[in-house]
Amino acid sequence: MGLLLLTALTYFYFHWQYFFLAAELRKMTRRRFGMVLLSFILNYLFFVICSVLEFPLIINWFLFAFLLFFETLLYDQGDKRCAYFSSLLGILYGLSVNIFCRSVIAIGLNQPLQNFDNHTSSVGNLKGVPVLLGFLLAGMVFLIMRHPVVMERLRLILVHPGHQSFLLEIMTGLLFYLFLNLLLYAAPFNDLLLKMWSIKSCFFSVVGIYIAIRYTRRICELDDYREKNRQMEQQLEEQRQEEELLRLQTTIDPMTGFYNRHYAEEKIAFLMEHKADFILCFLDLDGLKRVNDQYGHEEGDRYILTVTEQIRNVCRSGRDLLFRYGGDEFLLLFEKVTRGKAEERIEQLNERLCSISRQNGFSYPLSLSYGVVEGTAYTDWKELIRAADRKMYIQKQEKKMARDL
Repeated sequence: MGLLLLTALTYFYFHWQYFFLAAELRKMTRRRFGMVLLSFILNYLFFVICSVLEFPLIINWFLFAFLLFFETLLYDQGDKRCAYFSSLLGILYGLSVNIFCRSVIAIGLNQPLQNFDNHTSSVGNLKGVPVLLGFLLAGMVFLIMRHPVVMERLRLILVHPGHQSFLLEIMTGLLFYLFLNLLLYAAPFNDLLLKMWSIKSCFFSVVGIYIAIRYTRRICELDDYREKNRQMEQQLEEQRQEEELLRLQTTIDPMTGFYNRHYAEEKIAFLMEHKADFILCFLDLDGLKRVNDQYGHEEGDRYILTVTEQIRNVCRSGRDLLFRYGGDEFLLLFEKVTRGKAEERIEQLNERLCSISRQNGFSYPLSLSYGVVEGTAYTDWKELIRAADRKMYIQKQEKKMARDL
């Protein structure tokens, strides 16, 4: 009777530690003590019934595995993956320790393994002591596994379903391997080799679980590192795009969408430093000040936007560079174009502006003056722009003289 009571106490200890291990895996803030107590009573009655009915050990543990899984599923509130993982841990460690204790005591007492099976009505049955020790040691194993470091590693596996599936397959295979070892308890032979084989199977299973968990945890860590790297690369790319957007915002004229004066000077200096072949056109709108004074700045803005739209039409998208150099001044930069071809384009632009001013009901003429220079003819970017500006000014003066005449 005393042995039966001690076995019940050690099993309660095993049961308590197991369900608290399952609670730690799911980070449950509320421990369901009533559920733990009810499961203990149910499971212990199950063991007593199995002993009375003298089920073979393999059937006994097989049924217990299913019972423990469904109890854990209820305890984990329907989390199947966590319940399956927890119940496999519980059965594997519990069965390994139980087989180990039976085999060691069988060696110490020089008794066949058959005397430690589930035939409790047999006079020579000695399973009581190893079962008691097995529950006690398994509970201590679960207590050790509840260490925060171990729990953190096991939880890491739970958040990677794909890798956890691999681990569950390994653990299921080890469980069936241990089940097959329970067949040794049907052998009537007092053979030391069988007992040593049984002990070896326990160590093999425990070491196998450790290696499988360690390997799976490493794979999960690698996945996390890859995900962190991907997120960092994404953040760096987003940061690069934001920086590029900010850079563009500092180089774009908000009204026309052309590059601004600062970027124009920077780009021209860069091209001249690398001895690039390009043509620079300096454009200036004719009569913008008069339009602003006579019709208002809103009409002046209309003038500017009409001209910039036509400038885009005569330029090659993605090849020619357009800059707003001042209020009514623009720079066009043509690469791999002759000076004559560049002047032809500007003349076409003026013809379009003249046509638009007649057809769209403008109260003033639309036109511009320009100066065209070759980038290779100068070594200093400032002098290059001044030269184009001078040519533009000369043309503007000639137009003024022609109007006066």
